[in-house]
Amino acid sequence: MEPKSIHTWFESDAVGMVGYSVDICISTFPENAPFKWLYSLALQINFTGHDEWAHGGLQWAEDKAYKESSNKGVNWGGGSDWAGYAGNGRTNTPFAWKVGNEYGYQVKRGEVDSNGLTHWHFSLVDYSTNRKMSCGIVKTKSVFIRRALVFTETGYGVQCDSPPIRVEWSNPMVECEEGQKSPHILKANYNGTCEGELTTNQGIISTSPLRWYHQTSCSRITGPNTVIWSAD
Repeated sequence: MEPKSIHTWFESDAVGMVGYSVDICISTFPENAPFKWLYSLALQINFTGHDEWAHGGLQWAEDKAYKESSNKGVNWGGGSDWAGYAGNGRTNTPFAWKVGNEYGYQVKRGEVDSNGLTHWHFSLVDYSTNRKMSCGIVKTKSVFIRRALVFTETGYGVQCDSPPIRVEWSNPMVECEEGQKSPHILKANYNGTCEGELTTNQGIISTSPLRWYHQTSCSRITGPNTVIWSAD
């Protein structure tokens, strides 16, 4: 059985959301992971209409775009009820990310094209070099963000007892009419689970600064629909 994915939902009372950002560090990654395995470590954006969504972030995946970077890269793609899965745009950018380095994800609303579609830009910041990479565009009929989450997804052969991956997230921020602000609630959830002792988990590392983790091949301590942090 595969552990599938770990989700942390952001709840925000912000009005007119037009961007989201979060920082990530892969602190543990399996040595000699098979190329066919998938690890997708993403910020997901759900838009206000048409069942539109987009997600992007660091990946380990057997994709031809990542051949030159040894299976490592950055994905940004989205879909909708009018364009289908990944029909709103999909880009895979080679990038040889490193375990232990800090990176930043940035989603920003951009221009409106001649078809009336809003362009949403995804960028990756490498804090070790201060380099910022543009990693693709998703196009939507929506002009605002409804909500967001981060997830750690596994697949294509990763098992519950496979060597663990640990991902640390921090500094979630939403860009809105009021400027930039932090979401006020983080809520845990999971897509799929393991039946044995080893499964997936998440939890708070620190509250100031706010930092939390996702991990596979471990005991479940934090159950689904648990508020793991609140600003109140």
